[in-house]
Amino acid sequence: MKNKFKYLIKYSLKKKIDTKWFKIVNILLLILIVFLVNMDYLINLFGGDFEETEKIYVVDNVGSFDTFSSYFNALATEMDMEEYEIILDNDILNNEEEIDEEVVVVLNPSTTEYLSGEIVSFDAISRTTYEMIVNTMNAVKSELVLITSGLTPEEITALSSPVEITETVLNEEAKDNETKQNVGSIVTTILIVPFFILIITMVQMLGAEINDEKTSRGMEIIISSVPAKMHFISKVIAAISYVLIQGILLLIYSGIAILLRNVLASTSATSSSGMFSEVITMLSDAGIFSLLAKGSIILIIMFIASFIAYAITAAILASMTTNIEDFQQLQTPLMIIMLVGYYVALMAVMFDGSIFIEIMAYIPLLSVMIAPTLYLIGEMSLLSLALSTLLTVVVTYFLYKYGLRVYKVGILNYSSSKLWRKMFKSLKNKE
Repeated sequence: MKNKFKYLIKYSLKKKIDTKWFKIVNILLLILIVFLVNMDYLINLFGGDFEETEKIYVVDNVGSFDTFSSYFNALATEMDMEEYEIILDNDILNNEEEIDEEVVVVLNPSTTEYLSGEIVSFDAISRTTYEMIVNTMNAVKSELVLITSGLTPEEITALSSPVEITETVLNEEAKDNETKQNVGSIVTTILIVPFFILIITMVQMLGAEINDEKTSRGMEIIISSVPAKMHFISKVIAAISYVLIQGILLLIYSGIAILLRNVLASTSATSSSGMFSEVITMLSDAGIFSLLAKGSIILIIMFIASFIAYAITAAILASMTTNIEDFQQLQTPLMIIMLVGYYVALMAVMFDGSIFIEIMAYIPLLSVMIAPTLYLIGEMSLLSLALSTLLTVVVTYFLYKYGLRVYKVGILNYSSSKLWRKMFKSLKNKE
């Protein structure tokens, strides 16, 4: 009997993995992950350049180039846009036909307005660059007004210097709100999105496999050889094994993508964007790695228990249907539950301290997407996470206990008449 059980698991897992589509999809996933992680380097490879410097030439007819350059660079630094180079060239307009990608700013004196300006370019410049040039020219004009006012250099410097502002936030929690939102977004993307995708894939494949066996009448042969309980457990174990294999492959693909990025960063002439180092630093400063270390065992138990719960639910629903079309309709409520959990996890970052979201974190099938997010952003304690996990384990046990009764009745049922009555009646039958 053990050999039959192993054969069922191996056969079911082979049907999922040993296919051309599985291999094609994983090749596409590898390419997609590598592309997303190394997008900037790949764009550079085909002619794009995030580090390309935009040159702005200045024709200075008022003697204020240093002021213009100083103000513009300060503004660019403040806006975190340092890809500009300011160049003094009073002869560049002598041959306007040679102006291609350059932007030329002309500073002219004015008897009534102190300063007039002109922006010359072959193509229309970006709105951001235009606004920066206009703001800089207004600053130059203000300084020219101050110079002609008879004030001392010290007074002019004091009047033209930016206001020093010190921000004091009395609410300590408000200081960390932006960081918490950023951390929550990263946690949701890295932790919850892959789980959500794997669950959807597992549910659909499990339902399709069981309905395929029922449609081909192969189920009768299988159940005549092995107990329905063994068939049920083998399907759940095979589904979990598939999810774990696919999850490990995704981790390997991510590792390859990050390794490739490090190689490209070490060989690239331009500096790396530092995206990953910034993310790692942000997560480290927020204490994410410390929280993961403390709650790793509980999180693993929660994820495995939730995978089992979803697999059991999918198997039960598939046994109650007679074809894949009926299963797709019946799985809609399950998909809605998953979507609710996913969107509540996203909103958990925006609504700190929400009682509703905290309660949702204890509801099995939903908690796996909400509780880890709340825990990692500091809104749930380790004890609360353990309690949520315990509830998931308990519910998973009862899903198995009573779901098996439904499965035994539904797996050999080929008629939809009075199906629900049969299902509820089966719940009263003891094993």
